[in-house]
Amino acid sequence: MNVQRNEAKYQMLKLIHSGRTLRETKAMMKAATVGLTTEYAKSGDLKDLQNLEGGLHRIGSARSAAQSLLRVKFAPRKMLSSREETLSKWATGYKGGLPLNWSRDKNLIRRGRPNKPRPGSSRGKIGKTRVIGAKKVLKDFKSLIGTLQALIRKHGKGDAKGLQKAYKAVRTSVSVK
Repeated sequence: MNVQRNEAKYQMLKLIHSGRTLRETKAMMKAATVGLTTEYAKSGDLKDLQNLEGGLHRIGSARSAAQSLLRVKFAPRKMLSSREETLSKWATGYKGGLPLNWSRDKNLIRRGRPNKPRPGSSRGKIGKTRVIGAKKVLKDFKSLIGTLQALIRKHGKGDAKGLQKAYKAVRTSVSVK
């Protein structure tokens, strides 16, 4: 286990115990980043989320509707940071930049001599991450894009208004229990 992963877990636990995780976006972003690691989430769920985020990013950043609809695909996009940070930024709506700064917030800085690391101390305190509905949304969007692409190929001009409505209707949320 590397030092950065241990630091991330420590910060997540301290933020949850201090009650800040759901109130502050950066704290929520840090907690979601740790929750989206392969240690806590299923790899299939992470892949579905990555594909969904990549496809929705391509739809949301489309300039010319007819041309871009033919090129939309639901696949992971090139990451600016780690997969976990990119997915948690998308899920939480975090507006800051990536990569996330993992230096400790002022309330997490310990006074005095630092404690020795204790590997495995987070075991039992952080539960498994549940991803709900990602597979169905991904399947529905793939079907919608395929249908729109077929219509554009057959009839020419494409209208992306319905697609933009569907894009805005996707809800992402993060909660800690």
